[in-house]
Amino acid sequence: MPTAEKEAAVERISKQLSESKSVYLTDFTGLNVEEITKLRRAFSGAQVEYRVVKNTLAKLSAKEAGCEDIIEHLSGPVAMAFGVDDPVAPAKVIKEFSKKNDKLKLKACLFEGVLFGEDKLDQIANLPTRDEILSKVCNVLNAPISNLAFSLNGVLSKLVYAMNAVKEQKENQS
Repeated sequence: MPTAEKEAAVERISKQLSESKSVYLTDFTGLNVEEITKLRRAFSGAQVEYRVVKNTLAKLSAKEAGCEDIIEHLSGPVAMAFGVDDPVAPAKVIKEFSKKNDKLKLKACLFEGVLFGEDKLDQIANLPTRDEILSKVCNVLNAPISNLAFSLNGVLSKLVYAMNAVKEQKENQS
């Protein structure tokens, strides 16, 4: 690859490293073309970019992006999964794919600036997504309002029943 192309690749990878909330380094040794295609489709469906990188370019990019922690894991065949919007999405895809195919191995994960090994994949994959967290927060914020409305409705219902009983009583007296 000519130098200009290498520089552009380093710049592109460096930009992705700095913009991503998480980066997962995987070893894809033993996967055939069909399996890698399925894996790429799974990542694509989760809005995760998955790319095979040359280790020398990845090391230069990691230095440039300030992600020196991952350099020691850049040996052998390496592919990177970039979690830009949802840092948990790549972990969920890797975990799900690994259930069916044990050839895919997680080497390391840079999650929100902290480096984790393959032993933390299950814990990361079990974290709720951003949408799930926002949904729970909305439910928590909505609960007091719903309870207040329910309580006020009960009070008003009792008042209406009491007024109706008084009306019927007065009608019966006349």
